[in-house]
Formats: sequence, structure tokens, C-alpha cells
Amino acid sequence: MGLIERAEFLASLHVQFEKTSQGEGHCVFIAGEAGIGKTSLVKAFCQPLKDSCQLYLGTCDALFSPRPLAPLYDIALQMGNHLWENSKTLDDRAILFSQFFGALSSPRQRGILVFEDIHWADEATLDFIKFFSRRITQTACLFLLTYRDNEIHARHPLRNVLGELVPGSFTRLTLPSLSKQAVEKLAQEKGYKGEDVYSISGGNPFYVQEILASYSPGIPDNIKDSILFVYNRQDETTKFIWEILSVLPTGLESNYLVRLDTPYEAAIERSLESRILLLHEGRLQFKHELYRRTIEQSLSPLKRVALNKRILDLFRLSFEESGQIERIIHHAKNANEYELVAHYAPLAARQAASVGAHIEASKLYLSAIEYYQGADKDVLLHWYEAYAYECYLTNQIKEAIIYQGKALTIWRQKDDLVQVGNSLRFLSRLWWFEGNHAQSEHYALAAITALADQPDSSIKAMAYSNLSQLYMLQKKKRECLVWGAKAIDMATRMKDDETLCHALNNTGSVQLRSSESQQIGRSLLEESLRIALANGYHEHVARAYTNLISIYIATKDYELAAEYMDEGLRYCEERDLDSWTTYKLSWKARMLFETGAWSQAMTICQHLLQNQAQPPVVKIGTLTIQATIGMRCGEPLAKEWLDTAKKMAFATEEYQRVLPVMIALLELEWLTDECLISDDEIDQVATMLHQVDELPLTSEYNFWLQLARRPLLTITSLSLPFELVTEGKVAEAAQYWQAKGCAYEAAIVLFQGTDAQKREALKMVQAFEAVATIRRMKQDMQSARVRNIPRGKRPSTKSNPAGLTNRELEILQLLRQSLQNKEIADRLFISAKTVDHHISSILGKLNVHSRAKAVQEALRLGILK
Repeated sequence: MGLIERAEFLASLHVQFEKTSQGEGHCVFIAGEAGIGKTSLVKAFCQPLKDSCQLYLGTCDALFSPRPLAPLYDIALQMGNHLWENSKTLDDRAILFSQFFGALSSPRQRGILVFEDIHWADEATLDFIKFFSRRITQTACLFLLTYRDNEIHARHPLRNVLGELVPGSFTRLTLPSLSKQAVEKLAQEKGYKGEDVYSISGGNPFYVQEILASYSPGIPDNIKDSILFVYNRQDETTKFIWEILSVLPTGLESNYLVRLDTPYEAAIERSLESRILLLHEGRLQFKHELYRRTIEQSLSPLKRVALNKRILDLFRLSFEESGQIERIIHHAKNANEYELVAHYAPLAARQAASVGAHIEASKLYLSAIEYYQGADKDVLLHWYEAYAYECYLTNQIKEAIIYQGKALTIWRQKDDLVQVGNSLRFLSRLWWFEGNHAQSEHYALAAITALADQPDSSIKAMAYSNLSQLYMLQKKKRECLVWGAKAIDMATRMKDDETLCHALNNTGSVQLRSSESQQIGRSLLEESLRIALANGYHEHVARAYTNLISIYIATKDYELAAEYMDEGLRYCEERDLDSWTTYKLSWKARMLFETGAWSQAMTICQHLLQNQAQPPVVKIGTLTIQATIGMRCGEPLAKEWLDTAKKMAFATEEYQRVLPVMIALLELEWLTDECLISDDEIDQVATMLHQVDELPLTSEYNFWLQLARRPLLTITSLSLPFELVTEGKVAEAAQYWQAKGCAYEAAIVLFQGTDAQKREALKMVQAFEAVATIRRMKQDMQSARVRNIPRGKRPSTKSNPAGLTNRELEILQLLRQSLQNKEIADRLFISAKTVDHHISSILGKLNVHSRAKAVQEALRLGILK
């Protein structure tokens, strides 16, 4: 059966391929259930083009533990395999991706890259997909990816990849079932009743094809029966071959067939002739996964176990020699061979971690733990700690706490005080991620106590640095520097660069945040980043980027924050450091929110909050941003979100968590005239403020406290824009915020001025459609008897459906004049970097990927006239 009702999809692929001749590549995600015709569509498209372009095909396998980067192995073989040389470690993974990118982005010839069945992809492969798709427009390559959308559950990692794609760089094609009319026509040609065929198949092309195939004597009750009917008619030798292949998800290499010790040639020949089996790239396999699964599921449990044991007996050594440890684990699990799983799973875990597939590594270590039947605590101890660390890196913090706790118990039983201290230190770090300051500090101090009488060591130095880090996070500068100095001194004497860069990070961060020592702090923090990068300390690199990002956002230096954000996210994503990626994304949401890109900020927040297991250090910030945008726009759930964030924030006892929530609650008090914060909470914050030296957030808190409650002024030192407000220079304060790209903040401070300034401020807020803020402003203006209050645009006359900010509209007008970033910056008295940041926001909101297309789309929507 040829392609039916697929002409429009085929045409779409050809349109996208033609665009690659202009040097602008594109991704096409082809979705649909099993048998819907995804592979057939790709083959029909690629076949006529294979002689006129470079064509590479990679496939993901349905293994318990997918082979890391399996599609890239396939493509490397097609390219000659040279790309894998010297690229076996995690450090080389980014280099490997770049090498593939270079090989696939040759300007001399267009290319087609196909990844089949990415719903089975491992985490490392998903990272490559993300990496390549973000750069696809720089190539002349068409990237085709097929997946089963009905097997992508809500928390499937592929959903995260799809949700983070660059707008305009990809197309989604979802293949529908065949129409009833098309199925009836096909059935009638074969002498079947079309209505029955359609009701059984649901229009699935594969089902239809199998039902109408010549080997089926009639219409079975369902597809499973039809496949089993064919299977049951075979001779015993053929059945045996099919049974063996049914428990081999990736097929069987043809050179292994001789080991079956069965007269198989005739049976295989018949199966190939009837197209039940096919020989693909040297492997014998079913022509469709549904055949394999149906036959495998029909086997009795005992027979399935026996077949998997036989495969292990025949091929285990070959799998091991070829580095296919995942296949051994797969069959060992199905054969109930517990010892083999426990032996090979840690080997595969280390291999997965070496290429950055930390999710797979964590699963494999857990398999080793679960399948281990022995009683050797030393064996379990190693796996507990390895599993806990992989969980820590991959944002599974609760699980990490459980298993590091198990390791601690064993170390205590062994009376090894050094390792007890090390476990306590790591538990302190994990409890910080869980937002529990009391537990985090308890374990940190317990680690110091356990190691007090022990000789100097890297473990002891790291315990000192961990305590310094906690004080840094609480903004306790003196305590942070004291313990940081101890860690630096010991690490230097021990020649321990890892602990040294960790401690420099702490002391640099606390000083960069302080108004009196910013230059020293920046120097120390950048030195920490340099050491971490030079030595490949991936976690410490991620932490250095995170602290630079968060500090520069806190000090409103968005240009520097954006630079470090791009570098840091790319670094973490390429190395599967999920804990750090999500934390940075929460700060990216904060930056977008503060600079007026509310829609984009809300999208990130909603994405992060979909994960119920997200640690509090991520949830607090994202809930606060979501609630603040929501309350300004009249969202009734905003108070509930802030109450949740407040409870978690106070549990951290950290200034940087508590203050943003309190500021949001004070703004909500101003909007609603409700008392939402207790006097005790106000007092707790007052105590906290006396312990820190960080003007921007403190000044903002003071501003909203004055606006919502008008208490006596207790903070004498303020950051520039808020000092200007207290001096009555609201226009200058508004100009400061406008220059930073913070239009909403500019409007709020301007509203503290004259009647004319209040009217201007209201117009600025109306651009955000912040209905609750608009309502409050109008109430205050009416109470103050302000005349000529702007009404705002009527719904019928609104001309900004993309939600662009005033600054973005100004820049869009200048883009229409074909001005470059430097020219726009000179016109608006802002930096070229800030212009670039705004242009990125404009492209995202308009769902385009070039400046010219942004102008075209704005004209189409009526934003530009």
C-alpha cells in the first residue's frame, strides 16, 4: 500500500527542504501513533533526494536503558566513524556535538538528517536534539524527527525538549488516521467489507495494511489476533526464530545467527520473502515493532525468561566486547538474572555518566541497588553514594537525601569519621536544595564537629567551604568570609583546586553582592569560574554561572546577566546538569519578568511548576513571579500562590528567598487594601535586613512597605532609583528604570509624582493590560481629584495582540527602518546589548526568527501601520 492521504505532508517537507537551499535549515517533528505511517512518509520524501544531498539516518532503540547517543553512533558509522575518536568522555561531549554540527552544516551541499523514534531517546540524545535544533537555522540541513505522540506522557523528557524549541525553527506534523472513505476503497479492492476494516483498524495505515495482507484469510477480531494467527501457522523452526527476535528489541546481528544452533536458513528465507522480517543494516528484525511486541507478549512468563537466558548464554560476551552493556542488562532483567544486572548496571551507569546521560546513570545505579542479592555493605555503599550524586545532578533531590542517608548509616557503623563528615556535608547541600535551612545548617555544623579532630584533608576543607556557602546564601558576609578563608587556606595547602574554586565562589559571591566590595567579589568569582572550567569541575562551573547570573539580576545589570545566562544554560544543558538548568531557568524567568517580558516569564514558570518534585529553591521564585504577574492582571489565585511561596521562603531563612515574596505580598496589599502580612513577619524581615548589605532588594522592599503601609522610614541608605523617589525626583527615577528596560517599575515610581506624571504612569501600565494595577491607580487618582484620567484603549481598538512592551514597540518601529543595533541604541540612549535583548524578546513574542520577519508579522497583526 503506497502513501494515501499524505500528499499535503509530503509537500510540506519539500517546501521546507527547498528553503535549505537558501542556507536556512529547519526541524520537522513528525508525530503519530505506531503504524500511522511516519517512517513511510520519511522514506517517500528521502528516496528521490538521496542522490542529490547528504542523507543520514539514526534510530533510537526500545531498550530498558537506551544506549546513550545511539542515533549518533549510527550516523558516525555512515560518516566513516572518525567523529568518535577521542570523544568518549563527558568533557568531550560538547566537542562531539560541535563536531557533528560542523559535519552537518557544510555549505557545499544540502543535507537531510533523520532521527527515528525519539520517544525512546536517552537523555544524551535529547540534549543533542536540543543542541542541534537551536542551531539548525545556521545550516543547510533538514532535520526530520519521528516519535509516537501517544507514548509521550505528561512528564516525558521529550516534552521539555519540544517546549524549549526556538520559535520559527521547527514545524510539527501530526499524521492523522486514514479516512473511512479511503479505508473502504482499499478494502473493496481486496474483497473485504470496508466498514468492518475501518472499525477494527481505526484507520491506522499499518493495521489496515496487515488486515488486507494476502496472508490473512479474513478479518480478525483485532490486530493482535491477526498477527498471532500468522505466527501460529508457522513451523516450529520459524516460530523459534520469531520468538528469539521478539525478545530482542534491537534485532539480531546476522553474524550471530550461526550461534543459534538451529536449521534456521529456510525459515528466515521464508520470513524475508513474506516481508514479516527484514534485514536492516546487518540486523534481522521484524518489519514493524507491533509484530515483535505482540509475539513477545504472547509468550508465557517462563518461556520469556528462558529465551532471555538463552540470549545471555549465547551473546553476553559478544555484547560485552562490543560495549553493548545495555543489551546485557535488558536481557538479564527479563531473565531474572539478578547477579548479572547488579554486575553490569554500574558499568553502564559510569559509561552513561561519561557522556553526560546522568538520568540514565541514575536509573542504572538504582537497578544495581534493587537487583543486588548480596549482603556486602561496602558494595552497596558505593552505589548509594553514586546514585545519590546522580540524583543530585538531575533534580531528584528527595531521592538523593534518602540514599545519602543510607550511606551515612553505613559509614557510622564502620566508625569512619572522615567519611561520616563527608556524608553530613553532602546532606547539608541536599537539604539546602529542599529549602530546609534548619536541616541544612544542622548537617553542616555536624560535619564540622565530626571532622574537628581529624587531620587536614580535602574533605575537611570542603566541609568548611560548605558552611561558608550557607552563610553566603544567607547574606551573612562576616561568617561567610571567616569560614571561606579557612577553606581557602586548607585547600591551598592540600593543593586541592576543587575545594579552592568552591570557596572562592562563596567569598566572591558575598563580596560582589556587597556595595563596598563589588570589584573584589567579581575578581574572586571569575577566578573560581576559571579554575572550574580549566579542570572540568562541571558542578562548580554551573554554580559559578548561577551566582553571577543571580547577582547581576539582583543589581539590575541585565546585560551581564544575559551573557552569563546564555553561557551557563548552554553549559548545563550540554552536560545534563538538570538541577542547575532548572535553577537558572527560574532566574531567567525573573529577568524576563523584571524587563517586561511577562508572557515569556510566565511560560517558563508554568513549565517549571509542572514538575511537582521541583525543589523549593526553584518553586519559591517561580511561584512569586507567577503570582506577581497574576495579581497585576487580576488572577484570583495569586494570593494562594504567594502564601505557598511565603511558607517555603521563611523555611529557608534566606534573604534572597524571603524578600521577593514579601515585596509581592506588599504590592498585593496595595492593590487590594488587605492586610496579608503579620507584624511578626515584618519584624523577622527587619531583623534579616540588619544582617545584610545589599541595597537593591532592601530598597525595593522599603519602597513597597512605605506604599502599602506607610510606616516610619527606618532604612537610611537606598539604591539610586529609590533614593531619587524619596527626594521627589520621580521623573529621574522613572528614566533610570526605563533605561534598564523595566517599564512597569518606571510607571510605579512615576505614579508617585504630579497629576500629569500619574496620568503618564497610568498609560504605561495600560500597555501591560495589568487590570488590577490600573484599577488601583484610577482609584487613587479619583481620590486625589486628578482630572482627565486616561481611559485606556477599548478592547475593540487594542492593536498589540503580541503583548509587546512600550520599549519593544519603539525598537520594532526602528527595525522597520532597517536600523542596526548600534543605531537603535544611540537613538534610545541604551546599550547595544540591551537592544539585542529586546529584539530577542520581540522575536519570541511574534514567533519568528529574523528581524525582517518580525516587521512583516507586526504589519500583518496591525501592530505596525
